Amino acid sequence: MSSNSNKNTLLDQFKDLLARSKDWATLELEYAKLTAAEKLTLLAGLACTGAVCLLFGITALIMFGISLAFLFKEVLGFALSFLAAGGCILVLLAIIYALKEKIIINPIAKIVTKILLK
Repeated sequence: MSSNSNKNTLLDQFKDLLARSKDWATLELEYAKLTAAEKLTLLAGLACTGAVCLLFGITALIMFGISLAFLFKEVLGFALSFLAAGGCILVLLAIIYALKEKIIINPIAKIVTKILLK
């Protein structure tokens, strides 16, 4: 009888272990879902912030170009002043393109990896 009693308690312990394992797996899955949702929310917020900054930056660049053209108008004439302002903006964009790894890609990669590996 003692052997049968041992088997029952061992079986009960195994069932209890199995139930606890299922509960643990369910909780881990919920935690993973919440963590993924948090990280996606942070990335979406970062993307929205970047889009708004890009929109304001483009607007500022257009206004800067027009004001630069009107400044050059006193020296070059109307048409050449807009060409000169456009040339200044193209030089600025070429510099940014040449340094895109350092000033754009690396900072974004650091932020994204910090969010995903946090």
